[in-house]
Amino acid sequence: MSDMTALAPILLALAGGASLALQYAVMLAVTERGVGVTSALLINSVIGLIVLGGIETYRGGPQFVIEIVARAKPWFVVPGLLGTFFVFAGLYGYKHQGAAATIVLVVAAQLVTGLILDGMGLTGAARSIGTETLLGAAFLVTGAFLVVR
Repeated sequence: MSDMTALAPILLALAGGASLALQYAVMLAVTERGVGVTSALLINSVIGLIVLGGIETYRGGPQFVIEIVARAKPWFVVPGLLGTFFVFAGLYGYKHQGAAATIVLVVAAQLVTGLILDGMGLTGAARSIGTETLLGAAFLVTGAFLVVR
């Protein structure tokens, strides 16, 4: 594996984290201009649907919708529900406790949940959880406590 291939997921995760922090700041500004929280969430989702629909249409034509529907299972709605809740919780947190406290709590919860999922072998890159990993997680959770305090 080349250095760039190994570095790409790290850079993408960092960029994703930064974009998430910025997304909440912009969405909070939207709500402060009289648009309700659910409307801000709707705008966020509609824009995402338009962009992703455009990409899929470009990649394979409009029949991608038929292919998705043919393969769909009722539980396919769960990620959308979780994602919507995640964005709502972050936006609510920004408004009521600020960016830093919200972000550190989200990251701590993601880390603990991620460790559990990795430990159960439920992720694509599952690995064993060693002492160093647990120590790092403990430091992060302790840091989250200190930031929120």
